[in-house]
Amino acid sequence: MSDRYLFLDLQHITRMDRLYRRLHQPQRCEQNPILRGEHSWESMASLYGTVLFDPEEARFKMWYLTGPARDSMVQVRERQALGNITLLGYAISTDGIHWEKPILDQVDFEGSTANNLIDIGRTNCEGAAVLYDTHAADPLQRFKAFYWEHGGIDTFVEHKGRTIWGEGERDGMWMSFSPDGVSWTNVASNPVIALGSDTTQSLLWDPKLGKYVVFGRFGAGGRKVARAVSEDAIHFSEPELVLACDDTDEEGTQIYGMPVCLYEGIYLGMIWIYREGVDGTIDTSLTMSRDGIHWQRVLDRQTFLSLGEPGSWEDGMARISQQFCTVGDQVHLYYGGVNGPHTGRKFDKVERQHPSMLGLATLRRDGFVSVDAADDQGTLLTKPLEIDGGSLHLNVNAAAGSVVVTITDDRGEPITGYTSVPISCDAVDTPVSFDQPLESLQGRQLRLQFQMTRASLYSYWVGDQL
Repeated sequence: MSDRYLFLDLQHITRMDRLYRRLHQPQRCEQNPILRGEHSWESMASLYGTVLFDPEEARFKMWYLTGPARDSMVQVRERQALGNITLLGYAISTDGIHWEKPILDQVDFEGSTANNLIDIGRTNCEGAAVLYDTHAADPLQRFKAFYWEHGGIDTFVEHKGRTIWGEGERDGMWMSFSPDGVSWTNVASNPVIALGSDTTQSLLWDPKLGKYVVFGRFGAGGRKVARAVSEDAIHFSEPELVLACDDTDEEGTQIYGMPVCLYEGIYLGMIWIYREGVDGTIDTSLTMSRDGIHWQRVLDRQTFLSLGEPGSWEDGMARISQQFCTVGDQVHLYYGGVNGPHTGRKFDKVERQHPSMLGLATLRRDGFVSVDAADDQGTLLTKPLEIDGGSLHLNVNAAAGSVVVTITDDRGEPITGYTSVPISCDAVDTPVSFDQPLESLQGRQLRLQFQMTRASLYSYWVGDQL
């Protein structure tokens, strides 16, 4: 078993008795907001972008959406541009909390290149999904970016009393490659998907498929989620709708965006739930899939990342980005916060007291959902599995109780020598010891039985330590 077993669904469980599943919300960082707009070219900071850890440089890298957001025209790349142009900002960090905005000297803004803007795309890059691609054979393509490029080149039209971008040449979903995430080369055949996606995007490499997978609104038919795949990150399949709100959601509820990450072999989606028909807010809930096509909303659609306190910089929207980072015993979840609701049918105009900024929330590793036991002992029996070496490990909090693990045969009968001593600790990696070695069980169909009292089990796996 190379991937850990989580409890986002019940696929690997045969029986649960006197146990219940619990969704855990991440904890906001005390230093929030961790990044905000500070300069004339960045009136705000939005995580229509990506944060990831670059192992070669041993630092975090962030690509975030920004822009001047002026009513008047500005000069970008020595051309006239609307003041609401979307630009790609870049920041770096050694700890994922404190960020530096390096001067890149790439994009001319109002006559100066002394800024942290990335030169990518053509005119109006939005929702950049960046992948650190360990699969890439060409080091010049180590980083890949997938984004919506839209808007005219010096082309503007009047619409409902406003000046907006005209339709631009080759608008659609673009791809660019980079050796370091800073210097980018656009794919010659852009757009790679000739459709738009007015939201954040996701770009993944699925090792089981052996293909790149992208998610966004392109071809979804509104605020829904579509998927496409590619073998080379250039030629993509026809996008197909994979997720939309249904009859369980209140009328007017929409999926504003869905950043996706592959976590322990599972597609984990951060759904931005937009309640246009209620209060106009957007928070984040969880959905999961084992193939990227068929999705299951996690634990009755409970909110995963809630809104901030009323009046705060994040009281209207709290939207987690893709590519969250595993840092030691924690998962770092980066998100964008917005003050006030989204404009819509109930909110024609919104006066915001704070600009959009970025925050960090942390979660115990594997800590999305736990199986919990109260004072009465509960039992969990897994479906059959094969143990192919290594040792059994638990991510568990049993500091106030205990967990006993027994390896059984396929009928659920305990095998002599394979019942552990009671485990009473709180650790993300707890090796389980048995009287007999696991190697003796190789090739057999086995089950694991967990007997739990006052404990929370987050995951289990057979293999090496974390």
